[in-house]
Amino acid sequence: MRPDLVVVHSPVGGGHKAAALAVAEAARARGLTVVVLDTFEHAPAVFGKAYLGAHLTAQGGLPALYGAAYFNRNHRDGAFEPVRRAVDHVAWAGLVARVVELDPRAVVATHHLPLVVLGRARRKGRLPAPLVGVVTDYGTHAVWAEKGLDALCVPRGHALADAARHGFPVDRLFVTGIPVRPAFDRIAPVRDPAPGEALRVLVTSGGFGVGPVRKIVRSFEGVRGVELTVVCGKAQRLADKVRELADQHGVCARVLGFEKDMPARVAEAHVVVGKAGGLTVSETLTAGRPMIVAGLIPGNEGINADLLAKTGAGIVARPDHVGALVDRMRELGLVASMGRTARSLVPALAAQRVIDLALHCAGDRGRESDAA
Repeated sequence: MRPDLVVVHSPVGGGHKAAALAVAEAARARGLTVVVLDTFEHAPAVFGKAYLGAHLTAQGGLPALYGAAYFNRNHRDGAFEPVRRAVDHVAWAGLVARVVELDPRAVVATHHLPLVVLGRARRKGRLPAPLVGVVTDYGTHAVWAEKGLDALCVPRGHALADAARHGFPVDRLFVTGIPVRPAFDRIAPVRDPAPGEALRVLVTSGGFGVGPVRKIVRSFEGVRGVELTVVCGKAQRLADKVRELADQHGVCARVLGFEKDMPARVAEAHVVVGKAGGLTVSETLTAGRPMIVAGLIPGNEGINADLLAKTGAGIVARPDHVGALVDRMRELGLVASMGRTARSLVPALAAQRVIDLALHCAGDRGRESDAA
């Protein structure tokens, strides 16, 4: 059966996949048929491993280099652009073939890499379905401004102006917000802890267990009345070390591995601590929780963290200062007010807005929701 939507992501960081799954979940709840594709599963394994390995190495071990590369490549006229694009078209030709074979009503991509090859296929007439890109950070890097897109979805903030500056047609830009699972929209507002109630802190490390989690946990030594939940992703060794560390320093901590139900963990928390990935920030904002960013990587994370800090929805801190900052937030009664600010920064039902736009581009206006 012909699917209504094909949603494409790349496993470069957990956020792109999370956004894709959020769109798919919201679409299926509306009775739409959806196929989710991993870009790397439609290319020779060597390309995917090299791409992902370079990304994780730069972010984990060479953050300054990653940040410099992010800004140095933030334009459309680099000397190596033609070479990069030529390699991409060869490497991911299988993705185009699969999408064309599925013949969906519309295609949504939550990472810029598939837009390179699918955008070209759309321009050349090989891909009949409209193609919609979804920016997953609070600034739009030049790599998103691909030709051949019918629409580009961006969050509030500088992302709209960034995309226009990179030459993307303004009439194809739409402020939808970054898609998160519908459960985040349903989380009740946070309140300040009652007298004698523990302040609950969720510490996240992303799907790959990246970030200064151990330093963050250690910073809570001696901080009373706090309960930590630490999510270590797929990094089992990290989870074991964090449990040992918490015991050594007398920190009350529940340590988890990969967590399937992040909305439930966020709903339990008063404050979220973690890296400033676009999806982590968006999920936290949508849930109306203040966020402390620790272990900032320059580049897109810096842009995301800047939004939090400038609006008062979050704080950027050194990992070893997190415990003291959380204690100070409780003392000043800032949790609830920062949570209200957080929720005000994101459009509600972002995933629904993306779906509505994709259906509109496909001319299927009768199946749009009220989100638009």
